[in-house]
Amino acid sequence: MNRLPLSPTGLIALLGVALVASALGVVASTHHAREGYARLQDLELQRWQLQEQYTRLLLEINTWAAPHRISQIASESLSMQAPDLSLSQVISE
Repeated sequence: MNRLPLSPTGLIALLGVALVASALGVVASTHHAREGYARLQDLELQRWQLQEQYTRLLLEINTWAAPHRISQIASESLSMQAPDLSLSQVISE
């Protein structure tokens, strides 16, 4: 009744196989964690570059839409001018 189902040699071989399998699992897990971290670093770099590009585009939009620039283009390129207020009439109901 006190007998082990495996012989000592079989038990040592089984423990050796379990040890190798566990070691391979640790190696695979570490590899996946490092791959994930490298992917995270790539995505953070891409996010930083896109945020920088977005900031530059906002600055460019604000530059093109500045009121003094619009009035300058209207007067120089389109020959527009502000209306003469003396020619304006107010109509009341």
